[in-house]
Amino acid sequence: MKKCVLLLIFLLPAGSYAQSAGEAKVADYVAEWPHDSLLRAASISLLVMDVETKRVIASLNPQTALLPASTLKLVSTGLSLLALGPDYRFRTALYCDGTVGRDSVLQGHLYVVGGGDPTFGSREAAATPVDSVFARWTRVLKAGGVNRIAGQIIADESFFACEETPETWTWGNMGNYFGTSPSGLSFFENAYEATLASGANEGDSTIVRAVYPHIPDARFINRVKTGKPRSGDQTVIFNSPYSTHQMLTGSIPPRQTDFVIKGSNKTPALSCLWHFNDYLNRHGIATTHSFDVRTTPAYTKSPRRLLAVHHSPTLSEIAAVTNKKSHNLYAETLLKTIGVSRKQSSLYDSSFVAVGQLLDSLQVPAHSIQLCDGSGLSRQNYMTAQFLCDFLRAMYFSPAYVDYRATLATPGEKGSTFERLLPAAPTARRLHAKSGSMSGVRAYAGYSENPGGVLVFAVIINNFNYKIAVLQPKVERLLQLITEIE
Repeated sequence: MKKCVLLLIFLLPAGSYAQSAGEAKVADYVAEWPHDSLLRAASISLLVMDVETKRVIASLNPQTALLPASTLKLVSTGLSLLALGPDYRFRTALYCDGTVGRDSVLQGHLYVVGGGDPTFGSREAAATPVDSVFARWTRVLKAGGVNRIAGQIIADESFFACEETPETWTWGNMGNYFGTSPSGLSFFENAYEATLASGANEGDSTIVRAVYPHIPDARFINRVKTGKPRSGDQTVIFNSPYSTHQMLTGSIPPRQTDFVIKGSNKTPALSCLWHFNDYLNRHGIATTHSFDVRTTPAYTKSPRRLLAVHHSPTLSEIAAVTNKKSHNLYAETLLKTIGVSRKQSSLYDSSFVAVGQLLDSLQVPAHSIQLCDGSGLSRQNYMTAQFLCDFLRAMYFSPAYVDYRATLATPGEKGSTFERLLPAAPTARRLHAKSGSMSGVRAYAGYSENPGGVLVFAVIINNFNYKIAVLQPKVERLLQLITEIE
């Protein structure tokens, strides 16, 4: 028997290999997909390969470009770690000009100069509570003898160019919390929470009871109705770039008194100033209640003095939130910051050029992709499974890999999009990956750290006309089989 086995091995064609039982299971399972009634009409791009040798374990149309949804964030986070470094921190600075007289009045202006920090004013655990920042700034002013400010409080958000929203985002996305746009001076993740109260019967009107943060000059047009019992949040919010008008539509369940829905705030710098101004007045520094948003170097009439600097969490911490919670605003901010660092411009076109240069440096061909944003929200992004696997492999061999791996979710991880993934699979914790989903799109890509070696994988499924929950068991079975390869 030993001689027969040796003879078989000797007769294998050059470059071939004997698949393990686990690998054969994955390959056989993938081979069934084109004949599956659930997937027959869908578009699929799939690849599983060994990270060290590039040996293909299973593939299905790996060169077909499809919508990647949020798996695109793998590129934004990975390249930002390479371009900026894991310890990079965004900077928000407080300046003043003018002089402080004996009457403790600052005869000049305050300036809040943003540096693109997407966590400023955020409730994320890694972010500094905004009242703590405002308290420090207030103490600095009082230490300088200021009890009143005669000038304005001015925000400078020019760290990012005046290009608020990717042109390919849809009308139905831009108004909702997941459609928030980057800003040189972000606040509360450029979103707002509207607290609604509903009626007792289906069809009753609702009331907007409160909104946080305050949006100066905002107009809320509330067309949200009372829905059926246990109907959940069926609201959609519409607004447009540079607008303070908010159209609230849809329904919420009956008899609600504190039902919170989230929309996107198109003037976050103004909201930041309003809340800082309010904090100052509540803590002993009077103001004129006058504030503005403008590029400050052209506005100052006397030299500015730096009073305080607030630093964001590290880029590695921000990238972890981006991937594990699939945070669109953070991903868009990282993309634009790559543009600022490499091309001195945050315009999307400039940022995409910088991305192309970084991919070239990794020797990852970019001819099979089309990028229209940094988060995957656009329905005009296209990627192949081959590209995602090539990129993940390049990151594996890059100096940023340890930090990059830490940004990826593992099944069962609390607070992540993988919290309920593969709950009964004993090998599930081998996965370190990112998911993506939108209407008609389901995708996963990442690493599986198996005893026999690390695998990279990508599966993108498009153009199915049923709920993702129907497809999910089939995809999860694939992920489980990948992790079971020994």
